Amino acid sequence: MINRLYTEGQKLDVAGLNEITVLIDRSETELTEVGWNCWAPNQDGPPHKHNDKSQIFYVTNGVGKIHLGKDIFDAKPGSLAYVPAGLVHQTITTTDERLCYILFNVFLNPQKEGHLTFADHIEKVKRIRKQQALSGKVEVDNEETNFEIRPAKFIEDINFFRKEENSDSPITLVDETDNRLDLKLVTHSPGAVVNSDILKNTEQTIFVLNGNASITIENETEEIKPGNILFIPSNIKYEMKISNDELIYLCLSALTN
Repeated sequence: MINRLYTEGQKLDVAGLNEITVLIDRSETELTEVGWNCWAPNQDGPPHKHNDKSQIFYVTNGVGKIHLGKDIFDAKPGSLAYVPAGLVHQTITTTDERLCYILFNVFLNPQKEGHLTFADHIEKVKRIRKQQALSGKVEVDNEETNFEIRPAKFIEDINFFRKEENSDSPITLVDETDNRLDLKLVTHSPGAVVNSDILKNTEQTIFVLNGNASITIENETEEIKPGNILFIPSNIKYEMKISNDELIYLCLSALTN
């Protein structure tokens, strides 16, 4: 189990365009990686794509625009974007404030782009990202996409989405058709005790939005609060005890086999 605050971690500079705080590194997991990605103010980020991973962005602060293929969306705190593998996308900040989001990566295979760590990946691609930003073109990547790209998804504000559902049951925000990954918005009532099933061939990442709880895996107990990122390895189960406030979190599940 890994438990970290989303603003704390190794800082990676991507050619002066954006800064990524490493939260869950690819070296610590089977297929999952998480960072806090902050784009510079008034910055047209590079148009680019990833053939070896799908991504989900959850905006924590700032405003701007997110391009998903040919579609353009206004991003703000609470917005969520699903970027399927192979889709050209772009992040643009439109004010003097940084646009930041929790970046969830789920790799298509254990090779993880051929890079051992998040830092190794950034070191190898930052020159290309700079060229893409300067040219406004993705072609300098020279990475062919030879598979069908899944449909992207954008949610303007997950809080409105939750209110419309009006339910304490988990709300599926993203679900790849073959169950390779899914992202749910989960709510637990104050004082509840939640016992999970064994996460068979599935690793989970939790990002706490509201409330406090303790979570126990085997003999290890951790306290979680808003802003915590919690990673749970596959093939185990856990117990979660909710405090006196409603617990709300994003839960990413990645199928490892």
